[in-house]
Amino acid sequence: MNNLTLLRESQFGSIVCDYYGDSKGEFYMTRSQIGKALEYSNPQKAIDNLHKAHKNRLDKCSVTLKLRSTDGKIYDTYFYSAKGIYEICRHSHQPKADIFFDHVYDILEGLRLGHIKLEAQKQTPIWQDTRSLSKQIRKKETDTIKLFVDYARSNGSTNAERYYTILTKLADKTSGIINGQRDSATLEQLNTLCMAENIIERCILDGISQQTAYRQIYQACKERLAQFSAIAFLAG
Repeated sequence: MNNLTLLRESQFGSIVCDYYGDSKGEFYMTRSQIGKALEYSNPQKAIDNLHKAHKNRLDKCSVTLKLRSTDGKIYDTYFYSAKGIYEICRHSHQPKADIFFDHVYDILEGLRLGHIKLEAQKQTPIWQDTRSLSKQIRKKETDTIKLFVDYARSNGSTNAERYYTILTKLADKTSGIINGQRDSATLEQLNTLCMAENIIERCILDGISQQTAYRQIYQACKERLAQFSAIAFLAG
C-alpha cells in the first residue's frame, strides 16, 4: 500500500480529526481518533473490541501503518478507510455516532469529489502546461532564493538556508497546497502558486536592490502574499 498523506483537518467537538489519503483516492482516519470522536472512555480498546465483533467486515477496511506520534516516536497505527469508518459508526451505540457519521461523510465526500476533479484535470493539456510552467517559475524562484540566502548570510544570518523551506511553505500555504504535494494540486492552486512564487521573487529582488535588511525582505514577502490572498479571495 502507498504511504498516506495528511489531506485535511476538521473540528469535531473538542477534538481535531485528521483525514489521510493515498494516491488511489481512498481516505482514512486512525482508530484512536475515531474512538475519541465517538467519546469512548478508552478509544483504542473500544474500537478494537468493535473491530473484533465485526471482523469479517472491518478487516478489509483497515490497514496498519507506521505513523509518527506527537512525542516524535513512530508507532504501528490502525487506519480505517471511509467504508470502515462508516461501518464503525453503524455498529457503534455511542450517542454521537450518527452526528459523527454525518460530519465525516460530508468531509470525505468532499475529498472524494475533489480527487475525481483533480484526476480529470490532470489529463487535460491546460493542467499539464500549467504544471510545467509552475516548475519553470519554481526553478527561477529557487535561483532568486539562493541570492537571498547569500545576501542574508553576508548580512549576519547564521541559518540562512532555512529560507528555502520557509519561502516554499509560504507559497504552498498561499496556494492551498498541503504537505508540498504540488503534483496533486488543482489547476486553480497551480495558477495561484505561479503568482505567489512570482511575488516572492519580485519582492526579494526589490529588497536586495534597495539593500533592505533580510528579515524585512522576508516580512515584505509575507505581507505581499497576504495582500494577494485577500485580493484573490475577494475576486473569487
